[in-house]
Amino acid sequence: MALSAADKREIANMLEAFSERLTTGRQVKTAEEQVLDAAIARALAPMSPLRAGPRYAPLEERVLGEIIETATIPRRRKKRMTQFNRAVKEGVSIVKASTSYGKKGVVNNPRKAFTAVTKTVSKVRKGKAAPKKGILGKVARAARKRFRGIGRRGLA
Repeated sequence: MALSAADKREIANMLEAFSERLTTGRQVKTAEEQVLDAAIARALAPMSPLRAGPRYAPLEERVLGEIIETATIPRRRKKRMTQFNRAVKEGVSIVKASTSYGKKGVVNNPRKAFTAVTKTVSKVRKGKAAPKKGILGKVARAARKRFRGIGRRGLA
């Protein structure tokens, strides 16, 4: 689960307050506090994913470790758009700006238009004969700019 910026700020504030509490004030725990910590640690042992073996770690360390682990989970990077998909996107925008499949800004049969654009871009990419006139000719010319250097020789 990726954390939002607000969650990360909140965790950073908690860590700062926690570190202040640990570094300032008294440094020694009383016997009662130590016994209480040990009892709490034993009670939480089955629930804690960080506790692998019989080693005892103070409760503060475990809480701090879990907070840091939660805060440092990497975000998933957005996948890069392929050249083909970018060319299809440009082609669809060209079709949408024309009056070929309906009035400007509206495509009456989007499935048919998308199919035509995809097939045209695919033909250009493979170096095959693509339409020279009309709206699909415009799409083909735009796709050729995108796939410069790619043709029959490039795929062989």
